[in-house]
Amino acid sequence: MDEAYRKHHMWAFPKLDLLPSEYYRRQGFSSFQEDATGLALAEPLDLADNFLWANDYPHHEGSWPHSAAAIERQMSHLSEESRAKILGLNAARLFRIEVPRRG
Repeated sequence: MDEAYRKHHMWAFPKLDLLPSEYYRRQGFSSFQEDATGLALAEPLDLADNFLWANDYPHHEGSWPHSAAAIERQMSHLSEESRAKILGLNAARLFRIEVPRRG
């Protein structure tokens, strides 16, 4: 989106103060069940604050009851901080759920 906006901004209305990616990082979220490609981009593109993991329980197309294996298969390359955000802290922030600090 940023590249398209840079190339065609003169025809876009209203004019944006930020790039589309900056708006997304500031106020957008994407949920997923299994998305190895998206997760490969989470840290390089600074998107760990915007991803929400779900197992889609109890639907059969979700990862349950193999969620732990799915998480390890897809997120083993991520830092613990990014994993914590994607696995729940981002959802807590989005839905304004207070999370006790770990002592």
